[in-house]
Amino acid sequence: MIASVTLSIVNGCFPFLTLWISKELIDEVTRFIQSDTWEYVALVWLLIGQFSITVLSSLSKNIKEYLDKQMVYKVEFDVQHMILANTSSVPVMYFDLAEYHNHLQRISGGGSRFLSPVRTMIDMFEAALSLCSYAAFLIVIHWSLLLVSLLATIPIFLVQAKYSQLRYRLHVKQNPVAREAEYYKYLLQDRTSAKEIRLFGLASFFLNRWIEKFVQNASETLRLERRQQGAEVGMEAVSSFFYMGMAVALIWLARTTKMSIGDFIAIIQAIQGTQGTLNRISTLLAKLYEEKLYIKDFYQFFEIKEPRIEINKGQEPFPTPIQRGITFENVSFRYIHGDRDVLSNVSFHINPQEKIAIIGQNGSGKTTLIKCLMGLYPPLHGQIKIDGKNIYDIDQKQLLSNITVIFQDFIRYHLTVRENIAVGDIKRMDDWERIQAVAKVSGTDSFIQQFALGYETPLGRLLVDGEDLSGGQWQKIALARALFRDSQVVILDEPTASLDPIAEMEIFQNFKLLADKKIAIFISHRMAASRMADRIIVMKEGKIVEMGTHEELMELRQEYYHMYTMQAQWFSAESEYTKEVVGWRN
Repeated sequence: MIASVTLSIVNGCFPFLTLWISKELIDEVTRFIQSDTWEYVALVWLLIGQFSITVLSSLSKNIKEYLDKQMVYKVEFDVQHMILANTSSVPVMYFDLAEYHNHLQRISGGGSRFLSPVRTMIDMFEAALSLCSYAAFLIVIHWSLLLVSLLATIPIFLVQAKYSQLRYRLHVKQNPVAREAEYYKYLLQDRTSAKEIRLFGLASFFLNRWIEKFVQNASETLRLERRQQGAEVGMEAVSSFFYMGMAVALIWLARTTKMSIGDFIAIIQAIQGTQGTLNRISTLLAKLYEEKLYIKDFYQFFEIKEPRIEINKGQEPFPTPIQRGITFENVSFRYIHGDRDVLSNVSFHINPQEKIAIIGQNGSGKTTLIKCLMGLYPPLHGQIKIDGKNIYDIDQKQLLSNITVIFQDFIRYHLTVRENIAVGDIKRMDDWERIQAVAKVSGTDSFIQQFALGYETPLGRLLVDGEDLSGGQWQKIALARALFRDSQVVILDEPTASLDPIAEMEIFQNFKLLADKKIAIFISHRMAASRMADRIIVMKEGKIVEMGTHEELMELRQEYYHMYTMQAQWFSAESEYTKEVVGWRN
C-alpha cells in the first residue's frame, strides 16, 4: 500500500516535468534552427531528460500495476475467506431463504470490487497531483483557464454519479433473475443432470429458459447503458463548448501578450491535460460512489439476522453417557416464510440405548424432526432436552459430535475412499483400523478391494478420472462415514433407500454391532425395518398419531396397520434371515 502511494506521488509529478521539458525543448529547437551557431549541448540534455522521464514513467506505472495486482489477490483471499467462514457457520435455516442466496451471489467474487475503492482513491490522489501540476502552469498564464476547466467537469460528474446509482439498483433488481439463469446453465452443464435431461428431452426447454432470463437482464442493462451513453454525449458537447471558449481566450492571450511557440504548445497541452485529468477525477468519484454501495451491501450480508433463527450459544457439556434420554416437549416448527406448521406439538421420550423407528409418508415431518434434534432447525415452540438439558444450552460442537446422522441426500465427496470415510471424524483421519472396520460393517470393503489403489482410490469423475460408483455403493460409503463417527446417538434417515432388500438386511444386521449401547433412530418408508425397533413412532402431517411396538400398533389397526399391510406383499414371505435381524432389539 505504501509503495503504491509513493509511486502515485512520483507518477503525479511526471506531467509537470513533461510539460516543462516539452516547452524548453520546443523553444531550444526553435532557437537552434534560427541561430547561426551550432550550440546543441542544451538540446541534447533536454532530449536525454525527455527520454529519461518517458522510461521512468513507464517503469513506475508498471511496478505500480504489479503491486496493485498483488494487492488484489491478497484482498480477494481475505474477502472469499470471510464469505466462506460465514456460509460454513451460519445456521442451516439461512440456506432455506432465497434472499440469502441472492445476497450471497451479489457479493461472491467481489474481492477486486472490494479493493476498487482503495485503488480508486490512490488513482484519485495521483490524478490530483497531476491536476496540481497543470493548475500551477495554467494559473501562471491566467486564472480563468483553470476556472473554465473546472466548470466543464461538473455536469460530467453529476451524470456519472446518477448512472452509478442506477447501475447498482439494476444489479440488485436483476440478481434473482441472474441466479435463475445460472441454475438453468448449471443443469445443462452438470454431469449428474445430463442423463435425465437427455432422457426426457429437456435440453431445449432449459436452454430456452436460460435464453429468456439472460436476454431479459441483458436488455435491461443495455437499455440503461444506452441512456447513459446518450447523456454522456450531451455532456461531452458541453465540455467541448467550454474547451472552445478556452481556445478563444488562449488565442486572445497569444495576441495580447508576448508568448513563445513553446509557451503556446505547452499551454494547449496543459489545458487538454487539465480537462482530461478533471474528467478522470470525475469518473473516479462516480466510481467510488458506486463501489461504496457495493461495499455497504457486502457488510450488510454479514449483518443478516432473522429473529426466528436461534443461534446456539450454549456452553454446557453434552451428557456423557446419556442417562435419562432425549425428550421432545410440545415441539412445533414452521419454515420462516411457511404458512403451516411442519411439526405441531410433538412430544415423546427416548430412553437411553433405545432403538426408535420413525415411520410416515413423505412430507410428514420425519427429517425435520431430526434436524430439530441436531439444533439445525430451531423450534417455533417447545423444547428438546437431553438428560434434562435444553439442546440450546449445550455447546454446539459437542452436540453435533455426539450425534451421527446419515441423510438420504448425503454428499458424494470427490475424494479418495479413505477420505470419504474418514471425514466422518477428521481428527481420526489416519485411524486405518477403524476405517477398515466400518467399511466391512457397511459392506463397502468388498468392492473397495477390487480397486487397484484400494482405499486410496479417488471417487467420482469431477476432479480426476476416478471410480464412478453406483448409487448403492455411494450409499454404503456414506453409511461407513456415519459409522466412523463414534457418537452416542445414531440416526439413519432412509439409509438403505438405494439398496436391494438383501443388502439392506445385511447392513442392518451388521449395524447393530456399532449401535450397541447407543440411542438409534431409524427413519424409513420400509415397514420391515420398523420391526427391528424397540418402539415405533408414526407421523402424519407433522404430528405423532401413533406410538408403540410393532405388535401393539398392528392390534390398533389404524395408520401403521394400513401402511404395513399395503407393503405386506414385499415381505410377506418372512425369512429366517429377517427374523435373525429382528432379534437385535433390546
